[in-house]
Amino acid sequence: MALDALTTSKLLPMIRAGQRVAAMGYPDMIAPLDVIEEFIGDGVRSLEFLKDSPAICKRHNMPFRGIPDAFSVFKALGAELDVFDIVRERGCEIPYDLNEPQCAWDFRYDFVLDVGTLEHCFNIGQAALNMVSLLKVGGIIFHENPF
Repeated sequence: MALDALTTSKLLPMIRAGQRVAAMGYPDMIAPLDVIEEFIGDGVRSLEFLKDSPAICKRHNMPFRGIPDAFSVFKALGAELDVFDIVRERGCEIPYDLNEPQCAWDFRYDFVLDVGTLEHCFNIGQAALNMVSLLKVGGIIFHENPF
């Protein structure tokens, strides 16, 4: 899953300081740095960049550039990011199978981010219910999936 320029420009203004964000899969921050900087300003200086940036660029058919770590982007916004996934691909993921009923994380998050996970779920109805169960009252789910 990746946050390109368009998705980043729609998503980042919605994130507020103090919010807890649950991402369904690690979000590669592939938007150009100037797009991210528009929302985090001087916070861009504190960004960390991923060591596997060349592989990420190749996966997304992009010319090489440093890819900011999503945790550092959300931290620059004053938000806390947790990443949920069925596998621990990067090692930071909290194991979470969206296809099966989940209840251990009920109602902790202000924001759930899904930019490409729901399309991989067999049990879409259960996956949607699991995402909703992560939200606090009044929370937001941001879906961006290909058609």
